[in-house]
Amino acid sequence: MKKGNMLSIIMLLSVTLIYGIEVEIYRVSDMPLVIQIDVFNDGEPPVEITDFHFSVSPPCMIVGASGPPGWTLRYGLPNTFVEMDAPAGGGIMPGGSGGFTVVLEGPCEGATYSFWLTSHGVVIPGTEREGTIPIPVNVYEGGTPEKLEITLSPNPFNSACAINVPARAKISVFDIRGNLVEEFSCGCSRTIWVWQPSKGTESGIYFIRADLPDDTRISRRAVYMK
Repeated sequence: MKKGNMLSIIMLLSVTLIYGIEVEIYRVSDMPLVIQIDVFNDGEPPVEITDFHFSVSPPCMIVGASGPPGWTLRYGLPNTFVEMDAPAGGGIMPGGSGGFTVVLEGPCEGATYSFWLTSHGVVIPGTEREGTIPIPVNVYEGGTPEKLEITLSPNPFNSACAINVPARAKISVFDIRGNLVEEFSCGCSRTIWVWQPSKGTESGIYFIRADLPDDTRISRRAVYMK
């Protein structure tokens, strides 16, 4: 596929910045249908995030969920909502970040969601979000689903991620600020590479880009959760 033939649409359900808290909600995969919620707390002014809420409209159901290390589910699954509590004495502190994963079971296309964060039982202003579960992240301009040429496994991941790309691809890993984090290339027939983030790599969203010999450029999002 040549550059310009494909429109890559990254559908963020929500991007909001309030009180120094940035929230990104997006669809990670289709089978199973996984929603990722990434929270960044830059601490200006300081806000400690201690509670998480996410719900969907029936017949869509939440069948799985996980949060940062130490966070616990408050209610059993399956259900139409999930709430999580921070560990005692901790949460997403100023300057920190955390990732939450919610697994849905359908039918979910057209279903709506609601989301908010709280601090010690009080809803943090501006974090309340509502919307519709989005379409898959990559489509052609004509609306036909794209045949993926780069796959990541697992995603989200917490130690290493296998990157499967066409032969002779140059792979670049960028953080959410656009900084180059890692590169892989050999100009050979190798198709699988393993990215193992260094000890100092922060949890969060990363972009895996593959540049192919025919000038095609494809990319996917990776979610690193320590």
